Amino acid sequence: MKGKNTRNALSCQEFRAALSRVVQETRQSGRLSTATNYCSAAASFFSFLEQTEEDFRLESVIFVRYEHWLRSKGLLRNSTSFYMRNLRAMCRALKGRGTLKNVDFFGGVYTGVDNTRKRAVAESVIARVKRADLSAEPILAYYRDLFLFCFYCRGMSFVDLAYLRTENIRDGYIRYSRRKTGRTIEIHIEKCMTEIMARYPGQLGYVFPIITTSDSVKAYRQYRSAICVFNRMLKRLAERLGVPVFSSYASRHTWATIARDKQVPLSVISESMGHSSEAVTRIYLASFSQQVIDEANKSVIDI
Repeated sequence: MKGKNTRNALSCQEFRAALSRVVQETRQSGRLSTATNYCSAAASFFSFLEQTEEDFRLESVIFVRYEHWLRSKGLLRNSTSFYMRNLRAMCRALKGRGTLKNVDFFGGVYTGVDNTRKRAVAESVIARVKRADLSAEPILAYYRDLFLFCFYCRGMSFVDLAYLRTENIRDGYIRYSRRKTGRTIEIHIEKCMTEIMARYPGQLGYVFPIITTSDSVKAYRQYRSAICVFNRMLKRLAERLGVPVFSSYASRHTWATIARDKQVPLSVISESMGHSSEAVTRIYLASFSQQVIDEANKSVIDI
Protein backbone atom coordinates (compact mmCIF):
# COMPACT_ATOMS: atom_id res chain seq x y z
CA MET A 1 0.00 0.00 0.00
CA LYS A 2 2.88 2.33 0.70
CA GLY A 3 3.93 2.30 -2.97
CA LYS A 4 0.47 3.34 -4.16
CA ASN A 5 0.63 6.49 -2.04
CA THR A 6 4.11 7.39 -3.22
CA ARG A 7 4.07 10.31 -5.62
CA ASN A 8 6.14 10.47 -8.78
CA ALA A 9 7.62 13.96 -8.81
CA LEU A 10 8.68 14.05 -12.48
CA SER A 11 7.79 17.09 -14.54
CA CYS A 12 6.37 16.67 -18.02
CA GLN A 13 9.75 17.51 -19.57
CA GLU A 14 11.54 15.02 -17.29
CA PHE A 15 9.01 12.30 -18.12
CA ARG A 16 9.41 12.94 -21.84
CA ALA A 17 13.19 12.75 -21.55
CA ALA A 18 13.00 9.56 -19.49
CA LEU A 19 10.75 7.85 -22.06
CA SER A 20 13.09 8.97 -24.84
CA ARG A 21 15.96 7.24 -23.06
CA VAL A 22 13.92 4.04 -22.81
CA VAL A 23 13.21 4.19 -26.55
CA GLN A 24 16.88 4.80 -27.33
CA GLU A 25 18.12 1.99 -25.09
CA THR A 26 15.52 -0.41 -26.49
CA ARG A 27 16.62 0.44 -30.02
CA GLN A 28 20.30 -0.01 -29.11
CA SER A 29 19.52 -3.44 -27.67
CA GLY A 30 18.28 -4.51 -31.11
CA ARG A 31 14.57 -4.60 -30.21
CA LEU A 32 13.69 -2.34 -33.11
CA SER A 33 10.02 -3.23 -33.39
CA THR A 34 9.47 -2.65 -29.67
CA ALA A 35 11.35 0.64 -29.87
CA THR A 36 9.12 1.76 -32.74
CA ASN A 37 6.01 0.89 -30.70
CA TYR A 38 7.36 2.74 -27.68
CA CYS A 39 8.13 5.79 -29.80
CA SER A 40 4.62 5.81 -31.29
CA ALA A 41 2.98 5.52 -27.87
CA ALA A 42 5.09 8.31 -26.36
CA ALA A 43 4.46 10.59 -29.34
CA SER A 44 0.71 10.01 -29.08
CA PHE A 45 0.64 10.69 -25.34
CA PHE A 46 2.54 13.96 -25.59
CA SER A 47 0.41 15.00 -28.56
CA PHE A 48 -2.59 14.56 -26.25
CA LEU A 49 -0.97 16.77 -23.62
CA GLU A 50 -0.14 19.47 -26.15
CA GLN A 51 -3.53 19.48 -27.90
CA THR A 52 -5.63 19.42 -24.74
CA GLU A 53 -3.29 21.57 -22.63
CA GLU A 54 -3.74 19.12 -19.76
CA ASP A 55 -1.97 19.89 -16.50
CA PHE A 56 0.62 17.15 -16.20
CA ARG A 57 0.60 15.00 -13.10
CA LEU A 58 1.80 11.42 -13.32
CA GLU A 59 -1.19 9.64 -11.85
CA SER A 60 -4.17 7.55 -12.97
CA VAL A 61 -6.49 10.38 -13.96
CA ILE A 62 -4.26 11.65 -16.76
CA PHE A 63 -4.22 8.23 -18.44
CA VAL A 64 -7.98 7.93 -18.10
CA ARG A 65 -8.32 11.31 -19.83
CA TYR A 66 -5.79 10.21 -22.45
CA GLU A 67 -7.85 7.08 -23.16
CA HIS A 68 -11.00 9.23 -23.55
CA TRP A 69 -9.10 11.47 -25.96
CA LEU A 70 -8.03 8.48 -28.04
CA ARG A 71 -11.59 7.17 -28.15
CA SER A 72 -12.85 10.62 -29.21
CA LYS A 73 -10.56 10.33 -32.22
CA GLY A 74 -12.31 7.13 -33.29
CA LEU A 75 -9.80 4.56 -32.01
CA LEU A 76 -11.19 1.19 -30.93
CA ARG A 77 -10.26 -0.56 -27.69
CA ASN A 78 -7.48 -2.66 -29.19
CA SER A 79 -5.88 0.50 -30.57
CA THR A 80 -6.11 2.45 -27.31
CA SER A 81 -4.80 -0.61 -25.48
CA PHE A 82 -1.76 -0.67 -27.78
CA TYR A 83 -0.74 2.78 -26.56
CA MET A 84 -1.52 2.02 -22.92
CA ARG A 85 0.38 -1.26 -22.87
CA ASN A 86 3.46 0.32 -24.38
CA LEU A 87 3.36 3.29 -22.01
CA ARG A 88 2.95 0.86 -19.10
CA ALA A 89 5.94 -1.19 -20.27
CA MET A 90 8.08 1.94 -20.50
CA CYS A 91 6.97 3.09 -17.05
CA ARG A 92 7.84 -0.31 -15.62
CA ALA A 93 11.28 0.01 -17.16
CA LEU A 94 11.65 3.42 -15.50
CA LYS A 95 10.59 1.98 -12.15
CA GLY A 96 13.15 -0.79 -12.55
CA ARG A 97 15.93 1.78 -12.84
CA GLY A 98 14.56 3.92 -10.01
CA THR A 99 13.29 6.83 -12.10
CA LEU A 100 9.68 6.19 -11.03
CA LYS A 101 8.62 5.15 -7.54
CA ASN A 102 5.40 3.45 -8.62
CA VAL A 103 3.48 2.66 -11.80
CA ASP A 104 0.07 1.95 -10.31
CA PHE A 105 -1.77 4.35 -12.62
CA PHE A 106 -2.97 2.08 -15.45
CA GLY A 107 -5.74 0.34 -13.49
CA GLY A 108 -8.42 2.67 -14.79
CA VAL A 109 -7.72 2.13 -18.50
CA TYR A 110 -8.10 -0.83 -20.83
CA THR A 111 -4.89 -2.77 -21.43
CA GLY A 112 -6.32 -6.03 -22.74
CA VAL A 113 -6.74 -7.37 -26.27
CA ASP A 114 -10.20 -7.98 -27.65
CA ASN A 115 -10.66 -11.00 -29.89
CA THR A 116 -11.19 -9.79 -33.44
CA ARG A 117 -12.75 -11.79 -36.25
CA LYS A 118 -9.90 -12.69 -38.55
CA ARG A 119 -11.03 -14.40 -41.73
CA ALA A 120 -9.18 -17.38 -43.03
CA VAL A 121 -9.53 -18.00 -46.74
CA ALA A 122 -11.13 -21.21 -47.94
CA GLU A 123 -9.02 -24.18 -49.00
CA SER A 124 -10.37 -23.72 -52.52
CA VAL A 125 -8.93 -20.19 -52.57
CA ILE A 126 -5.49 -21.50 -51.66
CA ALA A 127 -5.77 -24.03 -54.48
CA ARG A 128 -6.78 -21.30 -56.92
CA VAL A 129 -3.91 -19.07 -55.83
CA LYS A 130 -1.49 -21.97 -56.24
CA ARG A 131 -2.71 -22.92 -59.74
CA ALA A 132 -2.94 -19.35 -61.10
CA ASP A 133 -0.84 -18.77 -64.21
CA LEU A 134 1.16 -15.65 -63.37
CA SER A 135 3.98 -16.20 -65.85
CA ALA A 136 3.21 -12.84 -67.47
CA GLU A 137 3.24 -11.10 -64.08
CA PRO A 138 6.51 -12.08 -62.36
CA ILE A 139 6.17 -9.55 -59.54
CA LEU A 140 2.74 -10.86 -58.63
CA ALA A 141 4.04 -14.41 -58.93
CA TYR A 142 6.85 -13.57 -56.48
CA TYR A 143 4.49 -12.33 -53.79
CA ARG A 144 2.10 -15.21 -54.44
CA ASP A 145 4.95 -17.64 -53.85
CA LEU A 146 6.01 -15.89 -50.64
CA PHE A 147 2.45 -16.20 -49.35
CA LEU A 148 2.32 -19.89 -50.28
CA PHE A 149 5.68 -20.49 -48.60
CA CYS A 150 4.29 -19.00 -45.38
CA PHE A 151 1.25 -21.25 -45.70
CA TYR A 152 3.37 -24.34 -46.39
CA CYS A 153 5.40 -23.49 -43.27
CA ARG A 154 2.33 -23.74 -41.03
CA GLY A 155 1.53 -20.08 -41.31
CA MET A 156 5.00 -18.62 -40.84
CA SER A 157 4.71 -14.89 -40.05
CA PHE A 158 6.13 -12.43 -42.56
CA VAL A 159 8.72 -11.12 -40.11
CA ASP A 160 10.09 -14.66 -39.65
CA LEU A 161 10.06 -15.13 -43.42
CA ALA A 162 11.97 -11.89 -43.97
CA TYR A 163 14.63 -12.76 -41.38
CA LEU A 164 14.91 -16.45 -42.31
CA ARG A 165 18.56 -17.35 -42.89
CA THR A 166 20.28 -20.20 -44.68
CA GLU A 167 21.72 -21.33 -41.35
CA ASN A 168 18.13 -22.11 -40.28
CA ILE A 169 18.02 -24.82 -42.96
CA ARG A 170 19.78 -28.09 -42.31
CA ASP A 171 19.19 -31.84 -42.35
CA GLY A 172 15.98 -31.44 -44.29
CA TYR A 173 14.38 -29.09 -41.75
CA ILE A 174 13.75 -25.40 -41.26
CA ARG A 175 14.51 -24.55 -37.64
CA TYR A 176 13.97 -21.02 -36.39
CA SER A 177 12.86 -19.08 -33.33
CA ARG A 178 9.69 -17.06 -33.69
CA ARG A 179 10.57 -13.40 -33.30
CA LYS A 180 7.25 -12.79 -31.53
CA THR A 181 7.54 -15.45 -28.83
CA GLY A 182 11.05 -16.89 -29.05
CA ARG A 183 9.66 -20.42 -29.36
CA THR A 184 11.63 -22.77 -31.61
CA ILE A 185 9.78 -24.09 -34.66
CA GLU A 186 10.87 -27.10 -36.73
CA ILE A 187 9.35 -27.69 -40.16
CA HIS A 188 10.16 -30.58 -42.44
CA ILE A 189 11.09 -29.22 -45.86
CA GLU A 190 8.73 -30.38 -48.58
CA LYS A 191 9.33 -30.20 -52.32
CA CYS A 192 6.99 -27.21 -52.73
CA MET A 193 9.10 -25.23 -50.24
CA THR A 194 12.38 -26.16 -51.92
CA GLU A 195 11.08 -25.02 -55.30
CA ILE A 196 10.12 -21.58 -53.98
CA MET A 197 13.43 -21.08 -52.14
CA ALA A 198 15.32 -22.01 -55.30
CA ARG A 199 13.39 -19.48 -57.39
CA TYR A 200 14.17 -16.50 -55.19
CA PRO A 201 17.63 -16.80 -53.63
CA GLY A 202 18.50 -14.14 -51.08
CA GLN A 203 21.83 -12.55 -50.25
CA LEU A 204 24.00 -11.97 -47.19
CA GLY A 205 22.82 -15.26 -45.72
CA TYR A 206 19.09 -14.58 -46.01
CA VAL A 207 16.90 -17.20 -47.67
CA PHE A 208 14.78 -14.65 -49.58
CA PRO A 209 15.74 -11.29 -51.16
CA ILE A 210 13.64 -9.27 -48.72
CA ILE A 211 16.46 -7.96 -46.55
CA THR A 212 19.58 -6.94 -48.46
CA THR A 213 21.71 -5.23 -45.80
CA SER A 214 23.78 -6.31 -42.83
CA ASP A 215 22.88 -3.15 -40.90
CA SER A 216 20.21 -4.07 -38.32
CA VAL A 217 18.41 -0.71 -38.42
CA LYS A 218 18.27 -0.66 -42.22
CA ALA A 219 17.21 -4.32 -42.20
CA TYR A 220 14.27 -3.51 -39.95
CA ARG A 221 13.25 -0.64 -42.22
CA GLN A 222 13.42 -2.96 -45.22
CA TYR A 223 11.22 -5.48 -43.43
CA ARG A 224 8.65 -2.80 -42.52
CA SER A 225 8.58 -1.53 -46.08
CA ALA A 226 8.39 -5.06 -47.49
CA ILE A 227 5.38 -6.12 -45.43
CA CYS A 228 3.45 -3.07 -46.64
CA VAL A 229 4.24 -3.96 -50.25
CA PHE A 230 3.44 -7.62 -49.54
CA ASN A 231 -0.06 -6.83 -48.28
CA ARG A 232 -0.66 -4.44 -51.15
CA MET A 233 0.35 -7.07 -53.68
CA LEU A 234 -1.78 -9.73 -51.98
CA LYS A 235 -4.77 -7.43 -52.35
CA ARG A 236 -3.95 -7.00 -56.02
CA LEU A 237 -3.56 -10.77 -56.39
CA ALA A 238 -6.98 -11.36 -54.81
CA GLU A 239 -8.58 -8.84 -57.16
CA ARG A 240 -6.79 -10.40 -60.12
CA LEU A 241 -8.11 -13.88 -59.26
CA GLY A 242 -11.55 -12.75 -58.14
CA VAL A 243 -11.22 -14.16 -54.62
CA PRO A 244 -11.81 -12.51 -51.22
CA VAL A 245 -9.08 -10.05 -50.27
CA PHE A 246 -6.56 -11.51 -47.83
CA SER A 247 -3.44 -10.30 -46.03
CA SER A 248 -0.13 -11.72 -44.88
CA TYR A 249 -1.69 -13.02 -41.68
CA ALA A 250 -4.24 -15.08 -43.60
CA SER A 251 -1.69 -17.84 -44.22
CA ARG A 252 -1.51 -18.56 -40.49
CA HIS A 253 -5.25 -18.48 -39.90
CA THR A 254 -5.91 -20.50 -43.02
CA TRP A 255 -3.45 -23.24 -42.06
CA ALA A 256 -5.01 -23.53 -38.60
CA THR A 257 -8.55 -23.57 -39.97
CA ILE A 258 -7.84 -26.22 -42.60
CA ALA A 259 -6.01 -28.34 -40.02
CA ARG A 260 -9.01 -28.12 -37.69
CA ASP A 261 -11.44 -28.96 -40.49
CA LYS A 262 -9.33 -32.00 -41.37
CA GLN A 263 -9.75 -33.21 -37.77
CA VAL A 264 -6.11 -32.61 -36.83
CA PRO A 265 -5.98 -32.89 -33.00
CA LEU A 266 -5.90 -29.62 -31.11
CA SER A 267 -2.65 -30.65 -29.41
CA VAL A 268 -0.97 -31.07 -32.80
CA ILE A 269 -2.24 -27.72 -34.09
CA SER A 270 -1.03 -26.06 -30.89
CA GLU A 271 2.45 -27.55 -31.17
CA SER A 272 2.62 -26.84 -34.91
CA MET A 273 1.86 -23.15 -34.41
CA GLY A 274 4.21 -22.70 -31.49
CA HIS A 275 1.50 -21.76 -29.02
CA SER A 276 2.36 -21.85 -25.33
CA SER A 277 -0.65 -24.03 -24.52
CA GLU A 278 -3.76 -25.63 -26.00
CA ALA A 279 -5.79 -22.96 -24.23
CA VAL A 280 -4.14 -20.34 -26.44
CA THR A 281 -4.99 -22.41 -29.51
CA ARG A 282 -8.63 -22.70 -28.41
CA ILE A 283 -8.84 -18.91 -28.14
CA TYR A 284 -7.09 -18.58 -31.49
CA LEU A 285 -9.50 -20.93 -33.25
CA ALA A 286 -12.58 -19.51 -31.54
CA SER A 287 -12.62 -16.56 -33.93
CA PHE A 288 -13.22 -18.97 -36.81
CA SER A 289 -16.37 -20.55 -35.39
CA GLN A 290 -18.67 -17.82 -36.68
CA GLN A 291 -17.29 -18.26 -40.20
CA VAL A 292 -18.17 -21.96 -40.12
CA ILE A 293 -21.68 -21.12 -38.90
CA ASP A 294 -22.12 -18.44 -41.58
CA GLU A 295 -21.07 -20.83 -44.34
CA ALA A 296 -23.30 -23.60 -42.96
CA ASN A 297 -26.28 -21.26 -42.93
CA LYS A 298 -25.54 -20.13 -46.47
CA SER A 299 -25.50 -23.72 -47.71
CA VAL A 300 -28.83 -24.41 -46.01
CA ILE A 301 -30.73 -21.37 -47.30
CA ASP A 302 -29.25 -21.49 -50.81
CA ILE A 303 -32.20 -23.38 -52.29
